[in-house]
Amino acid sequence: MAVKPHPLPSSPARSRTARPEFDVVVREFSLLDAPARLSYRVDVGGLTFSSTISYDSIPAWSDVFTPLPVRENGLRLVSALIAWDAMRFLALGGERLVLPPELPCDTLISTVWRQCFLSQFGEWRYRNGIRYRGGAPELISPARSSAVVRGGGDGPRTGGRALLANGGGKDTLAGMMILGRSGVDHDVYEGYLPVGGDHELQRHLLDRLRISATTRRTEVVRVHVHDDFYSRPAVEFAEAGVTVDHYRTDFAVGHTACYIGYMPVVLHGGYDRVWFNIERSADDPHVVWGGEEISHQWCKSREYQSISSRLFSDLTGCDWFAGFDSTLRGLYDHAIYRIVATRPDLLRQTHSCNYEKPWCGRCPKCCFCYLMTTAFLGEDYARRLLGARESLLADPRNLPVWESLMDPSQVAWECVPSHQEILTAVDQCLARGVDYPVLRRYAPGRATAARLRARFAEVDWSDTPAPLAAALRGLAHESA
Repeated sequence: MAVKPHPLPSSPARSRTARPEFDVVVREFSLLDAPARLSYRVDVGGLTFSSTISYDSIPAWSDVFTPLPVRENGLRLVSALIAWDAMRFLALGGERLVLPPELPCDTLISTVWRQCFLSQFGEWRYRNGIRYRGGAPELISPARSSAVVRGGGDGPRTGGRALLANGGGKDTLAGMMILGRSGVDHDVYEGYLPVGGDHELQRHLLDRLRISATTRRTEVVRVHVHDDFYSRPAVEFAEAGVTVDHYRTDFAVGHTACYIGYMPVVLHGGYDRVWFNIERSADDPHVVWGGEEISHQWCKSREYQSISSRLFSDLTGCDWFAGFDSTLRGLYDHAIYRIVATRPDLLRQTHSCNYEKPWCGRCPKCCFCYLMTTAFLGEDYARRLLGARESLLADPRNLPVWESLMDPSQVAWECVPSHQEILTAVDQCLARGVDYPVLRRYAPGRATAARLRARFAEVDWSDTPAPLAAALRGLAHESA
């Protein structure tokens, strides 16, 4: 059967209801060792895809399941790993994701999965004008198993050892600077993904930042994600009847856009906390659609971290995990750049592009980083950082991107902050003598700029994690 998503509206205002003409079915899965790998195959209409998550630092799945107080919780964890990773295939159509009969899917898992799907895929639903008849897609399994949890758990204890996610960008650099100064004992997590280029290139770029910016010895926890979804040519999807847009955008990658994929690493390493480096603006919605807040960055939100932290104990029965957190929750990008700008040597080791690593120079993320770096360190430095021969602010091909970043009537749909914060950087560039028509066009008035600058430079100390407060105060004082 061909993939036949519902008819599309010409704009989000003309919403249509999805038509469930087929199920997205996970046909088979396997757990392999040396190292621990999870592979599965999924059928979507007339197309078949395969995905493999390789936990290179975990020798075997028995090392993941041993800390569980009840053995059956292992299958519940595998169900969740596949359900969240396969979530992205619903972007091709259908209203049900069906797990294999060997895997349980109790009410707790399916309810949280439905909630997360709606928020994580909010942008995709909004841009395609999609509503679901049942409110949200269903997650089902013939196993119909009831939840087995039982509290406590005898998982390994590490005396407060944590895990820090290395995404390779300036946020990671800021997080490394804060954790390094705080003395928090931690290892580093690095994921190599099916988007963003060759895995060897991704590893090189992440290694480069970690080796340069970490001052104490850390173990590296590596995870490789392979699939044949992102490598398929667009013509295959078109021939199969896929008519929706944005079905391969980066937010749809199950493993990168959720915290469930980290849970085997947490169990194996006994980590009591996983630190991400996520700024305040990740909690701000981009648009409101029929009363529903839509955000490209929901997968980075405090809400999702809280849901996932609770889900860990609900899935595993282990009560020793403090949760997923952020080193930068109290800071906007303006305050973060102020800190990393004190180490231009380390900032040179970062990258942020999701399309053509390290930098494509054409996407909203690249342009945003170029603008902010120019505001704090000058345009010559920004050109060297991105490897740009000419100014990204002068290139006419980038004008639509700059408009999406600066015009409040548009949305950039990338992991970038609000238009107001970007206009604060515009004012700062002009004050440095960096003057281009696109900057003049959107420049805020002097009073507005001063007000915005004060707002975005402020650190919300009430939202700063206690173990990091002293280190952050020191860095903020030095960068003032």
